[in-house]
Amino acid sequence: VARIAILGATGKLGDHLIARALEQGFSVNALARDPRRIKRQNEKLTIIKGDAETGEGLDAAVEHCQYVISAVGSLFPVMEKCATHLVPRLEGLKALKRFVFISRLGTGETLQQSTRVSGPLQSRLPVLLMPLFKDINLAEKAIRESRLPYTIVRATRLTDDPPTDAVTMVGAHEPPPHRIGRADLARFVVGMLEWTEYHRSEMTVGTK
Repeated sequence: VARIAILGATGKLGDHLIARALEQGFSVNALARDPRRIKRQNEKLTIIKGDAETGEGLDAAVEHCQYVISAVGSLFPVMEKCATHLVPRLEGLKALKRFVFISRLGTGETLQQSTRVSGPLQSRLPVLLMPLFKDINLAEKAIRESRLPYTIVRATRLTDDPPTDAVTMVGAHEPPPHRIGRADLARFVVGMLEWTEYHRSEMTVGTK
């Protein structure tokens, strides 16, 4: 049975990722600063106390994993620190088949694309939260410069909408799709883990 490490496991998206991975039969290592916040119980779920920002618990979280998903989200510029700890550990992971880094629209080559997304203040976030987006860009740069089989995924606008069958992905220079619910994004990300394509690639994900 393939094993997935999920970083940022206590967030809303992290909870959906854990649920979807377990549904699909994966074993899951969930990294959490406060393990008590993860209420799910499953014989295939291992909860590891740690912090991606400091590197605490990372070795235990990613050990023996074929797949690693970073769903770390913060309103503080901590992503470069996370990448600094994570990238070398993953480069030493012989079993690793895919690393998915869930980023923010407005980073990389998607700055122009982000201005076309509907929603209150959505198009202005890269300017209003400039230190945060600069930090995420630095994390993405570290990932691109690594030897990892990475996929950088950027959601258009995350919501708590119920699941749909309308998920789509586009490149950075195409018109952005509509908003996407966390349940849909989790299903998409877990589903793509075993794809043979889209290694060392980046995509914008939303709904039709």
